[in-house]
Amino acid sequence: MGGYALMLASWVVSAVYLWATPTYAAEDTLARLAQTGRIVLGAHDASMPLSYRDVSGAHIGYHMDVCLRVVRAIQQRYDLPLLKVVTVPSTLTNRYALLNNKTIDIECGHNVVSASAQRQALLTHATMVSEVRVMTVIENKDITLASLGGKTLGLAAGDAAVPIVRALSRASDRKVKEVFGHQATDTFALLETGRVDAVAFTMPYMMAQRALSATPSRYVLIHGMLLTSPLALMFRLEDENLHALANEVLAKMMKNGEMEKLYNKWFMQPIPGLPMPVGVPLPEQLRAWFDTPGSEVMGM
Repeated sequence: MGGYALMLASWVVSAVYLWATPTYAAEDTLARLAQTGRIVLGAHDASMPLSYRDVSGAHIGYHMDVCLRVVRAIQQRYDLPLLKVVTVPSTLTNRYALLNNKTIDIECGHNVVSASAQRQALLTHATMVSEVRVMTVIENKDITLASLGGKTLGLAAGDAAVPIVRALSRASDRKVKEVFGHQATDTFALLETGRVDAVAFTMPYMMAQRALSATPSRYVLIHGMLLTSPLALMFRLEDENLHALANEVLAKMMKNGEMEKLYNKWFMQPIPGLPMPVGVPLPEQLRAWFDTPGSEVMGM
């Protein structure tokens, strides 16, 4: 066969292959999902009730339920009914790396929607509001946000509370001494064991750890809030189609009331591993974002 004939045959074979290949093959992530038959979710081990492990070791929680709704839509939209869901532990400090090196496909943990985050990943409509507060023991109930200077404060590594606390420290004559935990459990343990005067991290996680303690009434919230931020699911920058589909799913859930039902399931009702409900009602700010999906990014 001559050179021209070989080129023509090769072109015909390639054209037939491209015509027969599903549309998702043009996108790296979708092509990989179709090839491997699995989608990998980044999940926190101890951010109850957002994402945590149950007694069997499986990841469960509010964001896990939301992520699974998105996965179901991916299965239906791209005809991948047998797509298997796998979870990989992620943290505040490694989630971007896991996402960008393609260890995970969707980050379902604690992802603050901010201008900085949006330069590194695609974030969905806000699914939760992060209210960062300070908790102490009842013996120290006179501590205030203004009097944190000179105190020892427990913080979760990589948490949004860290820069706020440092700004307060710079404004004070006495610096705040920082002690770090890796996640909610060991950060709260710093307060339980008396290693710090107070802890600062996100309210729902803090309230869950308080409920798990031997004497919940011993721990009190300091008046005032350090920070309020929207949280969301997170995708790689190049996964625009998956991100758009996720937003489509979330907007529908927010409009038809399903998202609020999921929130109440995890924040206002008994959940696995907790002796009492977390007890954080749906914040008015989050309700407003549910009414107008995507409005949390306005003004950023």
